[in-house]
Amino acid sequence: MTDLYKHLGRRAILPLVSPPLLTTRQAVVTSDLQAAATTDIPDLDNVQGDVIYIFPKKAEDFVFFRINDATSFRTALQSFKPTTANDVKNNLDLINAAKEKAYNTRSSVQIVDLAQYQIAFSRTGMYFLGVDEDTGDVRFDKHCMSDDKKFLGDQRDWDSIFVKPNPDPVNGSVRDDTGALHGVITVAGSSAETCTKASNDVIDLFGSSITVAGGKPMEGRGRLGANKGREHFGFQDGISQPCLRGVVGHHPGQIEVDPGVIIMGYPGDPVRDDPTIKVKRPAWTKDGTILVFRKLEQSVILFEDYVQKNGLRWREFIPGGDISPPLTKQEAEDLFAARLIGRWKSGAPLATCPFRDNQDAAIDANLNNNFDYVVRDNPNISQYEPSDYYCPFTAHTRKTAPRNLYPYIDAKFLESGSIVRAGLPYGDEVTDQERSNVARNGDFTLESPRGLLFNCYMSSLDSGFVRQTVGYADNDYWPMTSLVPQKKGQDPILGSPPAYAEGGINNDPPLVVKAGNRVDLHLTGADGALYEVSGFAKAVTKNVAPPPGADIDNPFFVTSRGGEYFFVPSVSTLKSWAGATTTSSKLDIVFLLDATGSMQVYIEKVRDTIQSLCERLVATGKWSSSELRFGLIAFRDHPPQDSTYITREYPFDSDVLAVKANLANLQAEGGGDGPEAQCDAFASVLNAGWNDEATKVAILITDSPPHGIGEDEDGFPGGCPLQNNPVRLVNRMAKLGIILHVLACEPTMSMDFSTPLDFYKAMVQKTGGRFFPLSDVDSLLGLFTGSILEAADIDALVLKNINEVSTQAKEQEATADDISKDLYDFLSSSSAEVDTFTVDDIYAANEQGDKNVQIWLNAEQIDDNTTSQIKEVTGFRLKREYRRGGTPAMSLKTQPISLSQVETVVRMCLARAA
Repeated sequence: MTDLYKHLGRRAILPLVSPPLLTTRQAVVTSDLQAAATTDIPDLDNVQGDVIYIFPKKAEDFVFFRINDATSFRTALQSFKPTTANDVKNNLDLINAAKEKAYNTRSSVQIVDLAQYQIAFSRTGMYFLGVDEDTGDVRFDKHCMSDDKKFLGDQRDWDSIFVKPNPDPVNGSVRDDTGALHGVITVAGSSAETCTKASNDVIDLFGSSITVAGGKPMEGRGRLGANKGREHFGFQDGISQPCLRGVVGHHPGQIEVDPGVIIMGYPGDPVRDDPTIKVKRPAWTKDGTILVFRKLEQSVILFEDYVQKNGLRWREFIPGGDISPPLTKQEAEDLFAARLIGRWKSGAPLATCPFRDNQDAAIDANLNNNFDYVVRDNPNISQYEPSDYYCPFTAHTRKTAPRNLYPYIDAKFLESGSIVRAGLPYGDEVTDQERSNVARNGDFTLESPRGLLFNCYMSSLDSGFVRQTVGYADNDYWPMTSLVPQKKGQDPILGSPPAYAEGGINNDPPLVVKAGNRVDLHLTGADGALYEVSGFAKAVTKNVAPPPGADIDNPFFVTSRGGEYFFVPSVSTLKSWAGATTTSSKLDIVFLLDATGSMQVYIEKVRDTIQSLCERLVATGKWSSSELRFGLIAFRDHPPQDSTYITREYPFDSDVLAVKANLANLQAEGGGDGPEAQCDAFASVLNAGWNDEATKVAILITDSPPHGIGEDEDGFPGGCPLQNNPVRLVNRMAKLGIILHVLACEPTMSMDFSTPLDFYKAMVQKTGGRFFPLSDVDSLLGLFTGSILEAADIDALVLKNINEVSTQAKEQEATADDISKDLYDFLSSSSAEVDTFTVDDIYAANEQGDKNVQIWLNAEQIDDNTTSQIKEVTGFRLKREYRRGGTPAMSLKTQPISLSQVETVVRMCLARAA
């Protein structure tokens, strides 16, 4: 990994060279990856781009917005193309290649022009879009950041765009839309010009459907020249980041975390992993994350002044009190600043470079995180206890990214509090004139506003950002380094000025107290109320200045100017939200199960996989579990072939357990001759009680033909005894928008019968469905999932285009081919994408078979005219490699719509409009 990306310098987050699985959603139905369907690695094509690998950028705009109209917003959202984690990986490859080429040719680096996009929503914005189901993150589901302002320690005024007029610190105010932000679009560019243009483009895309908060994007810009990669205090930024196991390449010493610490739905996600939580996250949150944005204003001149005044005290706080040669004034100031941060400005860790900066350690990705806080070179300090010998406990990086707190804090707990940090500086560089003006007036508030547009990612607010802010940075007693609490002070950078009460204590007679004693004081406040103050006594040397960075001395150099919590949905969830106005919000599925003697294994497999099918469908974000209904139609045959039943219907039910119970009661037996009562099952489909608002899918699983299509040894060669004509019934399905899929049990269907293959291929085409070979019962779940998802996307396009297609056909007398070409051109130009399910063809090419399919496709019913045209197909129908079984490869990908799919859409539109 290091060699492959060596030209990307000290970047903390780099992709693995060969991740075990690049995408789980695309492979969810792939036969050779069936076992990996529950993989513990996030889907890089489904996670939005900044979250895992962080956008490579020199400029970044944050477009905060409110939605004016949900319908037009969703329409625009359909054309919004978020950058995925896989896209970022590819971008890093391009940048590395450009730098490698420049290095090898001794030429300047050719800039890779990039514009990258991400969109996230506040909880209030999600409600505005109609997403009412909780995410499972208790704080996010109740609180805006405005509600938590005091809790987070923010004591100064916020920028107006982040202020809600009616915050509720107790109950939260996410359901109060007044003054709320609905979302943020993050736009990252390889240059300021590229970023600005991309921001303008995305604002134009959403147009009047949104109002940009503050009237313009909030701009972050990387510093230039010698300050490249540094924030305004002058420190190299972004060096320390967590490494997601199985996704991110690991540098020596880098803290490793389970993917679920950052990405919802994977190991490490506290909601997923907590056995006491009964209600887990909804499936649509998988591959999503929480984004926290904070505008952090930095008082750079105040920081510089504080460092200059205290740098001269270096002998007070370095180990041993002196070094040789002595530090120069600048070295002393740099050391003092490094002890506030935990790193030198170069990025070198203080733990391994405790006295002077080390540029080699700073720029080497194998060294700049390869440290701990264990002291091994001093026999007077235990290697088994946390120590601040080289790096203060209060140093910013040690406070917020703690290490080595065993045995008091478990390493897994520390890991679970990790966040991925991103963002860029904002504001102009400090000028000499500005410094002179501040010094001349003695007023640090005259400094121009500048700082960091900070954003970070985690799967849980309380475990991540809140823990780091409240539990770590603002906590005087963190890190825990003893069984007895010891006050260490707050993070000198991100901590909050503590509220001190004015007054003193005259302890006469003097208290008998020693260092480490617990002391309980009872004080009377100005209001007459009695207060108890408890703590542990600490000896203080008289007439000695407080240690550098102590709360009573530290002016605190960073001021929060506000922010917000956002949910970053997965690409698939984003797509489902975008299509909410045109995609059916409900899904009805009927299984037509051949219940004759040879089919028991298939019935049992449907029973065993229906729960997983439901979970997979919900995981796409298209439907909630309550919007899915499953029905069953079992069929056998007519007497005298079978005397038990012809069909047995089970009504739609959204309770998967009830459906499984119905399946458990089904037993396969009987049947008589080869053909069975498929015709009667088709008739039952039409009367199954479909929801008019649902996408309607019927899935036939059989190893036999229906009566009357010309099969030898048919007990009813004239067709169904009840006159249920299957061709007429399927045409009626097409009219009603019921999509028929057929799963043909192979090799039985092709080797034991001569007629059904071509018949079923034609029937599914009439409805816009698909015909699939079922040569391996274990592939059922994959076949179900892929066929249903593609059908849902195709059905959505039918609903959206049926009026236009019908008008072209009736009023303009356009042919189906012409309509298909026009619609394909339009959808391609608008970058329309659909879930596309492919299965390798196991059938040998056969010209006569293709002719038979066309005859059945054009037929209106089964009659002598139709059957007389059907010719026998000679030779093997299966390819040689599949005659003894075998599972064809399957894949499901979201990709640009194809012409053949558009032709299916047009055929379905015309059938429904007829």
